[in-house]
Amino acid sequence: MIKAACHCTAVRFEIAEAPSWVLDCNCTLCRRYGALWSYYHRGSDQDLLVRKPYPETTQTYTWLDGDLAFHRCKMCGCVTHMVAAKMPSQPVYGVNARMMVGLDPAKVKLIQVDNGHTGFFWTRSDEPVAASKHPPMPAPGPDDWR
Repeated sequence: MIKAACHCTAVRFEIAEAPSWVLDCNCTLCRRYGALWSYYHRGSDQDLLVRKPYPETTQTYTWLDGDLAFHRCKMCGCVTHMVAAKMPSQPVYGVNARMMVGLDPAKVKLIQVDNGHTGFFWTRSDEPVAASKHPPMPAPGPDDWR
């Protein structure tokens, strides 16, 4: 059993087993969050159990097509998880693995996906960087802060 919580513990998860891999995405949003994502899809071999209800303890942010809603704790501001907003049967899509207590990074495969189309990551992986399936954003202009 792995426990995951934000800094103030207002948002908590229990996960049946440690993830075998986590995703480091370098898109314009995930690189700012600094999250490493552990995914829980339907049919996953990992059971995600929400221990404490989160709708009243989190704020959400969606971007562009609204497919994903990113949650952060209202109290401490930690990015906690994301929800597949257009899939009501799958309420929690990914959990920020950096919240997991006792997760040994040496035992988890780090997968990097170049969704930012830059090739730059703050983390280091033994695996090659995976190409993005998302189209690149337009080139930034002189006043672009992406």
